[in-house]
Amino acid sequence: TAKAPAGDNNDVYIDAFPDLSSINDIKTYDNLTSLVNLDIPVPNNLNILFMGDSVSRYQYLDLVYFLSHNGTWVEPGALPSMVYQRRNHSSWNSFYDFTNSNLNPYEECDCFRTEEDIMNNMNLLNENRYFVDVERNNSVAYLQKFGAQYPFKTSWNVTDIHKNHTLVKDASDVSYFGHADWLGTIEEFVCKMDPRPSMVVMNSGHWGDGGFANATIQEMVVDALRGCDIASVYKTTTKKKNEKNSVMRDYEQQMCNQTDMCYDTGWTGPLVPASFYADPLHFYAPIYSMLNVHLLSMLASRSRRQTTSEIESVDVDVDGKKLPK
Repeated sequence: TAKAPAGDNNDVYIDAFPDLSSINDIKTYDNLTSLVNLDIPVPNNLNILFMGDSVSRYQYLDLVYFLSHNGTWVEPGALPSMVYQRRNHSSWNSFYDFTNSNLNPYEECDCFRTEEDIMNNMNLLNENRYFVDVERNNSVAYLQKFGAQYPFKTSWNVTDIHKNHTLVKDASDVSYFGHADWLGTIEEFVCKMDPRPSMVVMNSGHWGDGGFANATIQEMVVDALRGCDIASVYKTTTKKKNEKNSVMRDYEQQMCNQTDMCYDTGWTGPLVPASFYADPLHFYAPIYSMLNVHLLSMLASRSRRQTTSEIESVDVDVDGKKLPK
């Protein structure tokens, strides 16, 4: 089962983000910021994998920055930014170098991207990141998966992901293999990771439904994760700039009904001002930090429910021994 932030009072995380049942009562960004507590302790025992496109990448980067910088979130307005922008980074590979260096010595980055027309050079684009903090027992990873039409690719065997690597600098050094779909990636790579994730946060991002509109695929992906004792989380896609609604797409609702947890980020539509968008799809700080506090709050709430359920399933006999109900 998925572990919540441990080693700390779960209430700290639960109370750090407003309950989504009341999110419609929040009318402005200022109201939201007054209810989100970014001043939380660094958790222990996280074991999370994000799978998706840049929507997932930037949330991963924000979270592991917090975990590796003693509880300091990415500073709003900090330059260069942890979100790629051409005016701040000379190339994508310099962005990979910058972000990986900021996370040293905790992260290994299987990353390379050609600067040519990317839609015609998808075979020269790869980004998988692996963060481990042994002292706090935190493991967070990001695997790049663009919708249904493009395969997950890796340069490394799953047994080598935490070995020391250097960033690839030239296309001539690129050598990929991988799996074409979500199911194959889960069965042949994710389930063999060590440490194995306790939960996978999936999101199809801005590449259509990612294949998740197919009910059979929905069920097979969730079952594959459960077969490896991995909790499934579907993250709805954060809203685009000026997309002022919080409505789930049909396939997102279906995925939320299938998975163990639904991570609804629809609040980004009505509550995030246009000035906090770095581009039409991605955010400036502190929006990703808020999204991560939301995630930690959700995990802590689930942990509390599981603990309560476990307590309620135990009786005590006359000798004081605990017996299952």
